[in-house]
Amino acid sequence: MKYSMLWLILSLSSFSGYSCNLRMGIETSFPPYIVQQGDSWRGLNVELLQLLVQDIGCGLEFIHSPWLRSLKLIEQGELDVLSHLTYNTERSAQFAFIGPHQLESIYLVGSAEAFEGLTDMRQLKRQGSKGIIALLNGAYYGDELDSILNDANNRSLFVFIRGNEDKLALLLNGRVHGLLEDITAFHYWQHSATVPAEQYQPLFKVYESLVYFGFNRKTLSVEQLQQLSAAWNKRYQDGSLQAIVAKYQLEHYQFSLPSPDSVLPETAAPD
Repeated sequence: MKYSMLWLILSLSSFSGYSCNLRMGIETSFPPYIVQQGDSWRGLNVELLQLLVQDIGCGLEFIHSPWLRSLKLIEQGELDVLSHLTYNTERSAQFAFIGPHQLESIYLVGSAEAFEGLTDMRQLKRQGSKGIIALLNGAYYGDELDSILNDANNRSLFVFIRGNEDKLALLLNGRVHGLLEDITAFHYWQHSATVPAEQYQPLFKVYESLVYFGFNRKTLSVEQLQQLSAAWNKRYQDGSLQAIVAKYQLEHYQFSLPSPDSVLPETAAPD
């Protein structure tokens, strides 16, 4: 009995440095995923994460922060979770990937006249463009676009923006001719009449990948990460996640929730 109590005390103390009031980095409205209403937040990603965190007995708060700053705050241990995170080996040192919560399809959205004759990224790389493209600073759009951005001759084609609303504002004000955007978000813009359908259209697909909730390995224990993965699987199997997704479907555009495929660290969280 004495040894059992000692083990319990040591176990509890070993997790005392880990967070159970999870802080999500969240920027301005990005329907249908994130929607700001006054001082509160709703949206598809918000509801999915609230359910998941509730299942492991933790709290959730939202920290308003642009994407690139959120990545820095993760490094500093000041945020616990982000959404819409693409998996890659470099990021796996910092994050555990729970989900995926979406198959994200990024398109070049803009004026067909400004990008006349372009039908894919290879052509953009070879021919360039007379149109200027806005993209989110710090976001990952695939290796092909990275190779274009790494060529100094091409960087004048792009404007790097700190937030999604700023990106859209530049397009609507005519300061850029196109932007890189998730196709579901584009359909929500059209649904709300934010984007004139006759003027701006999805021109071609740039990149497609599964995206996840990325949980900070510095601030959550391996046990917590395993609990989150198990909770996601359970809620997928009982249909709770799909029920949330169903609330955000559009009549003219439908999307689905991918099958669970979380990526967890094999060893303890890094110091």
